[in-house]
This record gives sequence, structure tokens and C-alpha cells, in this order.
Amino acid sequence: MNADSRTTLLAAPLQGFTDAAWRNAHAAVFGGVEAYLAPFMRVEHGTVRRRDVADVTRTPGMAPTMPQILASPPAEAVLMATTLRAMGHTLVDINLGCPHPPVARKGRGSGMLAHPERLGEMCRALAEVDGVTYTVKMRLGFDSPTQWRQALPLLECLHPRHITVHPRTASQLYRGELLIDEFEALLAATAVPIVFNGELRTAGQVAALLDRYPRLTGVMVGRGLVAHPAMLTPEKCDSAHFAQFHKALLEGESKRLTGGEHQLLQHMQALWAMMLPDADKRLRRQVAKARCMAQYQAAVGELIARITLP
Repeated sequence: MNADSRTTLLAAPLQGFTDAAWRNAHAAVFGGVEAYLAPFMRVEHGTVRRRDVADVTRTPGMAPTMPQILASPPAEAVLMATTLRAMGHTLVDINLGCPHPPVARKGRGSGMLAHPERLGEMCRALAEVDGVTYTVKMRLGFDSPTQWRQALPLLECLHPRHITVHPRTASQLYRGELLIDEFEALLAATAVPIVFNGELRTAGQVAALLDRYPRLTGVMVGRGLVAHPAMLTPEKCDSAHFAQFHKALLEGESKRLTGGEHQLLQHMQALWAMMLPDADKRLRRQVAKARCMAQYQAAVGELIARITLP
């Protein structure tokens, strides 16, 4: 996809799917995005989770990655930001969008949008962390689509490089219509650069959105990109590129997952449950029903061999 040179194209984080192995394989084979957001890191038992740190540790050949922290109480948010700064990350995204009930109901992620006093405390604390610039990914609100109106002024002390908006409330999860009227009101209410995220499945939809809203700084694609890895680079939608992508992904996940063949097989099957949903249904069932890696590899090999340019 040839987007305007001023447009930022970003890959959204999907917890459990877009880990470093996926990001590195996608960047090496398909690309088309400026940066990949890593799934959010969090603090557990007073320390940043080790696997979250490992996921954004700089390595040779690493995809351009922006780490993300879960909107949390100030001390936890600062711990994550300072940890990332010590690792060499100077640009950090703040997750105010996670709608997962066990997270949001505790006032974290999108849940913080219902508690402006807590949001203000976190923002002021993060603004004091030296050497870190922020972006924000947010919903319109937790249980009301107008809660962004209280949130936006509180984010100003961070001087965010951009704010990515998913135009739903957390209570909608990923269902229901996008609340475009509220998104347009938000777009008109701030001079901060805005990135759009939500229900973008094809390069044509991305182009149409940018034509409709020239004020946008960019777009972020998530589930659409996992489902169709060549979404932004359709010229690479062929068997050779998918075989290369699968090989790199499998190698990366084999190094990351230490629970043996069964764990690796389950992870790859979960990914294929989302990927290429329009592919041959019989072959997709064979991938899902594989009981060992040999069966899995045979089914995936046949499925990939049938991929053709759209």
C-alpha cells in the first residue's frame, strides 16, 4: 500500500499473538508499517513481568518496536517507564484501551478512563520520567462514550506524540458499531495528532479512511493485519512469501516457547484460527485438528501452496 508520506502506519498489539517472534517475522517478510506496538507490559508482585521485558529487549534484526505499558497506579507506571528507559527505549505507548474485564474493572487500561483523578495522577507522574516521550492508545471511554472529554486535558502534560483512538467504549469490547460521531467530536476538539484504530481489514479501507479524514496523522491496524499479514503489501500475497513468513515465525516461537512440541503446536493453531480466514476450510480444519507438528506442518504446507494473489 502506498500511503501518503505524512501518514503513519502502525501495527496494533494483540495480547498472545503479536509477540516478538510474530513482529520480527512480519517485518522481515511483509512489512508495510512504520512500527509495531508490543503487547502491554504490567507489574506483578512489585516487579515488571520478566516475559514482558524479554519481549521488548533489543536484539539483532528486531522489528521496529514501540513498547506499551498498561495504564496503572503511578508507582507501577513509573516503574515500567523507567525500566524501559534503562533498556534504551525512549518512546513508550500508554494503554488506556484494554477492554478486558479483569483488567478494566480494576481501573487499569480503559478502566482508568472512568476515574479521571487516577488518570491525572498517573500522567503527572509519568511526565516526570526523564528521557521518555509518550504516545497513547485509548478508547472513547470505559462505560460512556463521552469520557474522552475529561481524559484529553489530563493527557496534555505528557505532550503525547500522538493519540490512537479506538472509537468504542470498553463495555462494547470488540462488538457493536464504531461510534464515529464521538470520534469526529474528539478529532475536532484537540490539536494533538490522532491515529485511528478499529475495524480496518483491507488496504482499501485504510485508503478510504485517510481520504475521509485528512486531519488524521495515521492509522493502526491490528486484527486485520494478523488475519491478513499481506494486508498492507498485497503484492506479497503469494505462497513464497507466506512460506517464508511461516518458517521465520515457527523458528522464532520455537525459541520463545520452552514447553515442548505441544505448547508450540497449540500456539500456532491459535494463530491460524485468526489467520487467512478465507482460506480452504478443509485445510484450515486439518491445521486445527493436527495432533503433532508433523501433521501440522503437512496441513500448513498444503494450505500455503494454494495461496494466490487476490
